Amino acid sequence: MSPVPGAPAVEVRGLTVDRGHVRALEDVSLEVATGSVTVLLGPNGSGKSTLQLAILGMVTPTAGRIRLLGRPVREALRAGMVAAVPQADEIDARFPVTVREVALQGRRPFTGPFRRPGPADRDAAEAALDRVGLAHLADRRIGDLSGGQRRRALLARCLAQEAELLVLDEPFTGVDARSEAVFVDVLRELAAQGRSAFVSTHSLGSLDALADHAVLLDRTVVAAGPAAETLTPASLVRLLGVRP
Repeated sequence: MSPVPGAPAVEVRGLTVDRGHVRALEDVSLEVATGSVTVLLGPNGSGKSTLQLAILGMVTPTAGRIRLLGRPVREALRAGMVAAVPQADEIDARFPVTVREVALQGRRPFTGPFRRPGPADRDAAEAALDRVGLAHLADRRIGDLSGGQRRRALLARCLAQEAELLVLDEPFTGVDARSEAVFVDVLRELAAQGRSAFVSTHSLGSLDALADHAVLLDRTVVAAGPAAETLTPASLVRLLGVRP
């Protein structure tokens, strides 16, 4: 299965999500252009994580629809066209798995749950680890890495998967400058290759280098468009209470 030609990487229409008695999102509509990096910004409690969980099929919408690469969400996910880097606090550092094994998890869409990885799978994992600067730590336990290195290992998993769309939830939180630079460089490379990324972030320092487009969210879309036009000082002060 492949993306539908000409379709946006992410298309959200009229999305409303209730979590318990709380309306987390209301009538959200947006697009993530193919071959671009789109950043998602908003204050705490604005629904950023809920939106990304809905995109990943982990939250059931109350209303509205989502399509990924022109396909229904579950269809795109089953085909391995979408990969994710979750928040840092979702990584269990105690889990006894090596960095290489984390990268190899990205090959599951090709191997299935039971077939052992073959030479092509191992080559893809090694290339991904080399790209994020972790090849020399391939045999290290994931729990022995720094926070930034663990996030890079998860990015390597996405690269090994060869996904068309990456969904990243706060990838820069608690990471060192080198890891942040790796993320920016890799995402820009992927966009140049025609792939897409949807990045939730609180970090304003890398936006100029990272973002093609931006979505400002506060339970609904406040503004969206080209980054240079959307991420203005006035809009960031109004939404986040900070100046870039």
